[in-house]
Amino acid sequence: MASKMRSSEGCWTCRLRRKKCDETRPLCEACATLEIECLYSDEKPEWMETVDTQKDRAEWLKLEVKRKAAERRERRYLQAVERGIESLEFSHQADGDGSDRGRKDTPDASTTSSVPSSARRPDPMSETSRHADSSMASLFASLTPASSADSDTALRLGMDDRELNLVVMYLDYVFPFLFPFYRPRLMDAGRGWLLVLFTRNKALLHTALSLASLFFNIVFNHGCEDPVEPCKAHNWDELQKQQELALKELQTEMQAIMTRGVRGYLAETSRVMASIIQLLTFEVGIANTGSWVMHLNAATELFTMTMQEHGNGADMGASAFPSLLIRLGWPAFPYGTPFSHPWTPDQASLRFFTAFALLFDTVAATTLEQAPRLQRWHRHLLGSLDEETRSLLPPETEKEYVLPHINLMDYIGLQNWVVLSISEIATLDAWKKENKKNGSLSVAQLVTRAAKIEQDIRENIAADEMARLRTPSPAINANTLLEYLHSTPTQAVNASHSRIWGQAALTYLNVVVSGWQPACDEIRTSVAITTQMLLQLPAPGYLRSLIWPFTITGCMAAPHEEQTFRDLVATMGPLQLFGTARKALSIMEHVWQNRAQAEEHADQWDYAACFRCLGHSALLV
Repeated sequence: MASKMRSSEGCWTCRLRRKKCDETRPLCEACATLEIECLYSDEKPEWMETVDTQKDRAEWLKLEVKRKAAERRERRYLQAVERGIESLEFSHQADGDGSDRGRKDTPDASTTSSVPSSARRPDPMSETSRHADSSMASLFASLTPASSADSDTALRLGMDDRELNLVVMYLDYVFPFLFPFYRPRLMDAGRGWLLVLFTRNKALLHTALSLASLFFNIVFNHGCEDPVEPCKAHNWDELQKQQELALKELQTEMQAIMTRGVRGYLAETSRVMASIIQLLTFEVGIANTGSWVMHLNAATELFTMTMQEHGNGADMGASAFPSLLIRLGWPAFPYGTPFSHPWTPDQASLRFFTAFALLFDTVAATTLEQAPRLQRWHRHLLGSLDEETRSLLPPETEKEYVLPHINLMDYIGLQNWVVLSISEIATLDAWKKENKKNGSLSVAQLVTRAAKIEQDIRENIAADEMARLRTPSPAINANTLLEYLHSTPTQAVNASHSRIWGQAALTYLNVVVSGWQPACDEIRTSVAITTQMLLQLPAPGYLRSLIWPFTITGCMAAPHEEQTFRDLVATMGPLQLFGTARKALSIMEHVWQNRAQAEEHADQWDYAACFRCLGHSALLV
């Protein structure tokens, strides 16, 4: 059969690509297969007008074809992850609820919390020590490229010079940009745990390389007046390559967990959770719209299983998280005391990624209209314990038992009460909608619960402000080395950060209780206060860690205030391309354009609707 000749009736995309078109309308087979725009029109599109515009469009299409191919591979991976999560949940339920009875055969099960804490430290054959065992290392060769004892093999990792350079770029520039409030003390071993994890976890490594490639691509394109197309394409290719490698390695790790379960493999499971949260960070960096919910669900499910299986049988108990840390600790203290020893790499990693799992999960709940999946652990990880519960714990003579177990100020510059409050509001919102749907909503109960949350937020904001006023500016230390080793973001910046989030939480709470009422006095006052604090940020880069309160506030902006929010994003320069700042502004623009419709249907419009208005759920972190 003679091949079909190209005709002038084919779509403009196929004509530009000089490919045969089957002329199926409205979407031809070639464009449908590649998932790219298919255009039929009587008039020639602008990008077909000149040789230069055709060339630019052709280059864009090449990148789009590659991007769509990567998305298809990721969808296949996500389907495997979804099946894996379902399999894990089923096997976990079949094995029991994580009680002591169900864990008698657990290789690393320890005695209950009634045993003195010193007796519960791992012996030389504990889980941490077993990581160096050669048989275990070979068994999980696909998961960990080298055992911790074989540093020479581990450090090679098969990387070329460019990849090694990207690792250093990530450590020096990208990581501090992503996490500006994380400044671990030297005596906590600093950020060295990151490099150790890169040698043990390929998925984490390749995700870091992806982030570094993206970061460099943005800076490179901005720094050159006329970036060379081959260089731009090479940078994009590197990003795609590392992302695909990260997904492939993570799929391998998830398969390993599905095969063996989480029981007895605390370190390996916590590293997989770290990989998933790091991948979430990458997806936030590129404003990916499709897969963050699946990855967040996987991370929270792994965390919950880990707490239940390895947390000393203390389901939701205050000693669960310290039990994890002790199992990941040193077999014997190489230096320091039980209270001052540095964290091991696995301990530091678990603490770090737990902090961000709690943040991501809570912010996601405001979009997904549900209670945070990790809420059951909030009080034990972030809250202060009552005297009765505290009396059951060992005295704080060991680092692992210091309360709160996770201090978010050390990681994201937020007081713990901020995340706890937003979690309670998201839960109240989900409760309200569920009861309203069932016809059983009690307005009196809604108002009572909201009043308690509001009182707590206002008291915490006032306490933070009083503490800020009482705290003198830090004196300059004559010992410059000591000053550097102990330097952290200023207390003023940290206090401002918490107040901005807290004030935005009050705006969010008002909408949950009263509906979409932009002209309401309480909302106008709260929006004005938050806007003023945003304008007083010491540097534009801090806005990147304030995207949720920025969006909450901007969606309620009056017409004459809109330009203020556009200008705030513009001051970020090229780094507005990295993260969700521009997505947040797009959400605001959509809300502003549809202001009349939103106010007309105030009982049906809320922040969750705002966060979905672009056609997908947004994770605004």
